[in-house]
Amino acid sequence: MTIEAKKRLYLIIGFAVSVLLLWVLFRNINFTELWGALKGANYWWLIPNILLIFVTMYQRAYRWQAMVTPIAHIPFSKLLASTCIGFMANNVLPLRLGEFVRAYSLASGKTEITKSASLATIFVERMVFDLVALLLIFGGVLYFSDLILDPKMLHGLNIAIGIALVGISIIIILALKPAQTGHLLTKYLFFIPPSVKESIESIIIKFSKGLEFLTNIKSVISVGIQTLLIWLLMGFSNIFIVFAFDLDLPIDALYVILVFVSISILVPSSPGFVGVYHAGAVWALKSYGIGDAEALSFAIVLHAAQYIVVTMMGFYFLKKEHLSLKKLEEEATEGEAEEN
Repeated sequence: MTIEAKKRLYLIIGFAVSVLLLWVLFRNINFTELWGALKGANYWWLIPNILLIFVTMYQRAYRWQAMVTPIAHIPFSKLLASTCIGFMANNVLPLRLGEFVRAYSLASGKTEITKSASLATIFVERMVFDLVALLLIFGGVLYFSDLILDPKMLHGLNIAIGIALVGISIIIILALKPAQTGHLLTKYLFFIPPSVKESIESIIIKFSKGLEFLTNIKSVISVGIQTLLIWLLMGFSNIFIVFAFDLDLPIDALYVILVFVSISILVPSSPGFVGVYHAGAVWALKSYGIGDAEALSFAIVLHAAQYIVVTMMGFYFLKKEHLSLKKLEEEATEGEAEEN
């Protein structure tokens, strides 16, 4: 299947999922109640929520700096710009190209980091540190709260923990012994030409360059603490939307919303996670007995606040860095095809 064919297929599936979930969410909604909830909200509470969104974006860039410092010295302003551009790209581009766009925007211009190394830092950040932090927060919520979840969800949580531990082990081995890992991974690929094997090993070596910070325990601890702080702030920011709608919710609900939304947006969807984001927030709120109209109005405002702020920040930095979103999308699409 060609790249274009895959792109079209993913687009169709993503939009179909978004439309289906929106239909499920809206089909039994009393629109008078929904409008009443939206109209009656105190939107002044969005100000501190938006401020925390800004803070977490800056914190993400600061964490990224700790990860790329062993590779090259990159100004914080460049890291902040690439972070915002990448998150904006996930909001406006298909195929979840934001992480590739983020890596390529960092590697563009006069920086001393390759695209492969940049992608490696993002991969570890998202698939290891963010995942572990999210699991820790969710585990803490389940331990200290009275929330009772479906056994199937708990089983899924255990699987996710297992996958995270396996992933962490593989990445640490790759960081410590990149050449040996590359050789081992290609050793049994007897059916491909030697030149292709060499290319694969070369890519692995370049990729491992982005994992150098994992060999320094202080860097790992620093990134780990910053990651936990980011997710705690993201969960806490939900409290201001709770205040806006005057909902009676315990503090642990803030983090249950965060976890449900984070899991939901893993499902293929349209750009901006339309439908899947709202479904995650609604299902989390309904676990605490919140009605359909109130839950959906909450989800709409929560999503809109993050979407608008992050997208505006991304476009601002895109213009400031004199980058082309179309060009970054083309490079990201090619890069994703190479990764696959």
